[in-house]
Amino acid sequence: PRTRARPTTNILHPAKPWGLVSQMVSDYRKTAPAVKVRIFRSGTGPVVAKLQAEMQANDVKADVIWFADIAYFHKLASEGKLMTVHVTAPDVPAKFRYEGGKYWEVRQIFNVIAYNTLKVKTPPTSWSVLTNPAYKGKVGMPSPAYSGAAFTGLATLTQTPSLGWKFYQNLAKNNPVVEQGNGSVANKLASGEFEVGTVVGFMIRNLKVKGSPVNYVWPKQGAVLIPTPVGVLASTKHPQAASAFINYLLSTRGQKLFVKQGYIPVRPNMGIPKGVPSLSKLHVLQVNVGYMSGHHDQLMSRFQKLFQ
Repeated sequence: PRTRARPTTNILHPAKPWGLVSQMVSDYRKTAPAVKVRIFRSGTGPVVAKLQAEMQANDVKADVIWFADIAYFHKLASEGKLMTVHVTAPDVPAKFRYEGGKYWEVRQIFNVIAYNTLKVKTPPTSWSVLTNPAYKGKVGMPSPAYSGAAFTGLATLTQTPSLGWKFYQNLAKNNPVVEQGNGSVANKLASGEFEVGTVVGFMIRNLKVKGSPVNYVWPKQGAVLIPTPVGVLASTKHPQAASAFINYLLSTRGQKLFVKQGYIPVRPNMGIPKGVPSLSKLHVLQVNVGYMSGHHDQLMSRFQKLFQ
């Protein structure tokens, strides 16, 4: 008998640690063994560049996109390039369903301040610690040109009245090391090459669990919420398989796996990673999507002049 070809879900995904990606895909395929999954993984900047190049060539290979650039998701939705995905989970908060289900938030991650516990004995409390001359040349930060999370942080902190561009000007005077992505910053904090830095919190939680001498704090001004939406391109040849993948991410099984991986889920009553306080008790800085979308080039130009 002839064998029917298995549907393939092609995912454009940010530079999430590969072990976590493999674990997630392996678990998903237990629920959908007939679906083959292929992933292109890089930083948000390269992922968006790849997608734009494929669109220009009228040869889009991706079915699902998932990265930390909510402004670009909004652009795609406004151009009719995202399909509406119906999610069966009944309790996904409305704030995580964007534009009527054109794209969805599936986990919550935050930019925080992290530090090496062998090098820093007094935990920092404010973003301004990164400008402290005591840490000159010992501060690590990801590049907003590569990391969508870093760009979201740049757009948010520069619009925070108590910080603004003055914070980045003072930070530049402290000779920070601008790494490509968050993973590199986290690993160099663990090794002691950096003493303090800004990084997404889940990476530090996972390193700490494994025994690395790292920890993190929620700055008093607030940690930056990093939207990392997931959506299905309208050009997909596999709409059912692609929609099923997003439903898996928001299912009880998928949400509980996120917790095990150190992420904060979006659905209530799924639990939270060990050591994470209740979000209701913490100050969170929300991204201004309209500002971020309309000022991308201006923000990057000013950042590059400070940190070139």
